Amino acid sequence: MRWRSIASGLIPIVAPTGGTVAMPAAQQAEADKPIVCPLSAPYRTDNAFARILRHETPASIIAEDARVMAIVPIDWKRPGHALVIPKAPVRNLYELSDRDMLAVMRMAKRVATAQQRALGSTGFALQQNNAVSQHVCHFHLHVIPNTAPDPRSNPTRAEMDAIARRLKTALPPG
Repeated sequence: MRWRSIASGLIPIVAPTGGTVAMPAAQQAEADKPIVCPLSAPYRTDNAFARILRHETPASIIAEDARVMAIVPIDWKRPGHALVIPKAPVRNLYELSDRDMLAVMRMAKRVATAQQRALGSTGFALQQNNAVSQHVCHFHLHVIPNTAPDPRSNPTRAEMDAIARRLKTALPPG
C-alpha cells in the first residue's frame, strides 16, 4: 500500500475491522508513550490535583463549587487554558459518577463562556485523557480556547493568577 500522507505526517494504522486508517504521526507518538496512570491502579491521595483540592498546594483558581474546581494549569497550550477537576477521588472517566460528570460539564461550559468573554475566544476544545497521555492520576477535563497559541512551561504564579482573575471576572453565574 502506498501512503502519500506519510510524508505529510500521517502513518497507516490497522483498524479493528482489519482495514487501515490514517492517524497523525504526533498523535501516534503520544499514544505510544509509557502509561503513567494505568486504568487498574488504585487512587492515590498524594497526586497533585488531590493536594490542590485540599488547598495544600497553591493553584490559580478560576471557580469552585461543592463538586468541582476550575484552575489554570502549570503549563498551557493557549492563554486561558483551564482544567476542570472533580472533588471526588476518581482516576478516570470510568470512576466518575454521572452527577460529577454533569458538574464537570457545567463548569466547562461556564469556563468556555468566560474564555470567550475575557479573551475573545471564538471556540474551544475539550480534552480528557484516560491512562494514555494522562500525567496526573486524577480525572480532569481540559478546556482549551482557540486563542493564539502561546505554549507555556512553568509560567509564573503571577501570570497564572492574572489569567484566573480575568476568567473569574467573566464567568457567567453558576
